Formats: sequence, C-alpha cells, structure tokens
Amino acid sequence: TFMLQRVSFFFFLLIGMANPALAQLNNRVFQDAQTIHEADSGKLYLGMNTLGFFKNNEYFRTIVDGYTLYGYQFQPVVSYHLTKNIRIDAGGYFQKDFGNNKFTTSAPVFTFKWQKKAYSVIFGNLEGSLNHNLIEPLYDFERVLNNRLETGTQLKLNREDLFVDMWIDWQYMQYWRDTRQEQLVAGLSLQKRIAKIGQGELSIPFQVVSRHQGGQLDIAGLPIQTLVNYAAGIQWKQNLEGRINGITVNGFYVYDKDITKTRQAYIDGDGLYANATVSTRFGLNVMASYWSAREFMAFDGGPTYQAVSTFDNNRIQPRPNLMIFRFLYDYKLTDKLYLSLRYEPYFDLSFKTFQYSYGLYVNYRDRYFLTQRKK
Repeated sequence: TFMLQRVSFFFFLLIGMANPALAQLNNRVFQDAQTIHEADSGKLYLGMNTLGFFKNNEYFRTIVDGYTLYGYQFQPVVSYHLTKNIRIDAGGYFQKDFGNNKFTTSAPVFTFKWQKKAYSVIFGNLEGSLNHNLIEPLYDFERVLNNRLETGTQLKLNREDLFVDMWIDWQYMQYWRDTRQEQLVAGLSLQKRIAKIGQGELSIPFQVVSRHQGGQLDIAGLPIQTLVNYAAGIQWKQNLEGRINGITVNGFYVYDKDITKTRQAYIDGDGLYANATVSTRFGLNVMASYWSAREFMAFDGGPTYQAVSTFDNNRIQPRPNLMIFRFLYDYKLTDKLYLSLRYEPYFDLSFKTFQYSYGLYVNYRDRYFLTQRKK
C-alpha cells in the first residue's frame, strides 16, 4: 500500500542519515544571481551571460515522449552599481533553438536590486529558475533551457544557517476583452539549518509554489483556477576531505491540490521523493533518487514525475514509480567558463521500462568594467 511505501521511505532515509555514503546535487553553474559588492559602488559594467545546451531525452513507452533541446542563450546587460547597496541592470535576452531560423525568445531585461547584508529585494527580472532551489517534482530542470525568464518582485534572505526566497512571477498581463486569463506564480523556498555536528549539518527544507489563472477583463469564458504544490523534508549534509568531498541525503513529502477543483484530472495527489548524492573534488556528482506518488500533478514540475502526461491528457499513470540515477560532471575551463556533462537513466517501475537522457552544456558568465562615476 502507499502507507507502507511511506514507512519504507522514511526507514531508508534514517538509515542513510545514520550511515551516509552518498552527496547533494546542485545546479550552481546554471544559477545567475546578481551580486553586489561595496567596492563596485559608482561603477558601470558590461555583463555577459551565455548558455549553450544540448539535451536529448530517449523516452519510449511511457507518459513522456522523447525529444531534443538544442541551442543557445545570450544575455548582454549593462550593470550600474548606483550605491554600495543598489544595482541596476538593463539589457536583452535572446534564445536561438537550432533548426529554427528565428529567435524563439527575444525580450528586454531590467532588474533593480537592493541588498543589505543577507537581505535583498529585487524588482523586474528575478533571480529565478534554478536559483529558487526547488526540487524537480516541483520545478523541471529543463525550464532553464526553454522558459527561464521570470518578472515580478522577489524577497531573499541568504544566511549560512537560513535560506529564504519569496517571489511573484507575473506571467501574463490581461487587458480589456483579452482572449486569455491573467496568470501568475507565487512561491516560497526555505531551508533552515537546525543542527551542526562536526562537519555535518541537519536542515529542514520547505517549498510551496502556486499558480493562479483568472481576472475579470477577458472573454475566454474559463473558470478561475488556483493550483498549489508543496514539499517538506529533512536533509543531512556531510562535508568530507579527500576524493569524496561531500555527502547529502534528503527526503521530501510532496503534495498538490487544485483549490478551485477545475480543469484537472485529479483534485489532489501526493508523493515521496528520496535522494542520496555523492560529490567528488573532480567535479563529478553521482545521485540516486526514488519517486513514488499517487495522482500527483505539478504545473511546472518535471514531466516524468507526473500522473498525467504533459503531451497528451489522455495518457495517465495514477501511481508513477521511478528509480532515477544521475551522473553529472562540471569541468571548470576558466573561472567564468564551465563545461557540464549529464547522463540520467531511470527505471519506470510502473511501465516496466528503462529510459535515459544525456546532455552537454557550456556556461559562460563574466563582466567587463566600462567606467566609474566621478566623485
């Protein structure tokens, strides 16, 4: 039964915490937080943020069809540090998918950021996407490749013992007699360290994201919809010295609900997500994950975790059950340039099939000094 799966899940988690031999997966090379330093006050920079990507999903006989993502992203910005606490960025974002003669995305970007010690407020283009540190059942890694821009307001607290990220991403602005509903996503990502023992840390992560579609100006004739996804868990992280330099074991209980009870196959669902990862000083991370769910649906989550296919609503697997392995290698070419390789096989225990994906990514992020305000 699903209750027995829950008991087995937490038993596995406690064993892993008592005798860790595995580490935490992270996407740091894909994150693009905008730093503020007192020494940059009054300075003007030209910033470059580029990503070349190739991800091939070899998926067959499951609720997810195989497909390939292949192209590059280019984001030049002019960054002015108005004071020691304020930074303003303005520029453009361009994405080109190979095999398409046009840019798939071209948009202006503008960010106002105020920072005081560990606190920051952001308006405009957010430090979004993988910067939120959401788990994959709630937020698909591929969104950094095809839908990474977020606009709205964000509040952050980033201390050694506490990470808090609250944001509103306004995704569609509605106008008079619009044919579409307005759409926004609000979220909270929190991780609190509750104990530090030697080189080990015990922490509690909590995540919630909600999408609302509605408004009063449209002529779409659709009911209001509000969806909420939750994740709460526990994590043990062990820092080590030597070839293996980090071990993390974590587990989450995940829940979703359609508050307005409209337009979804299931009103609610839940799942269990356990991870154990080992990281090495050579840049290689190896991760094993287990996913077991009941009628779970997340609007921005990875497609392999869902009970209903994102390609075809008639393809349903009410109880997805996956064993996932990940091999991730980040190679530092220079301080600003990283090459990443990923191989991610998984066993779909519900469909009794073996699936896999692999990818290659090139991240380059740098800035160039232009001038300084005269005193």
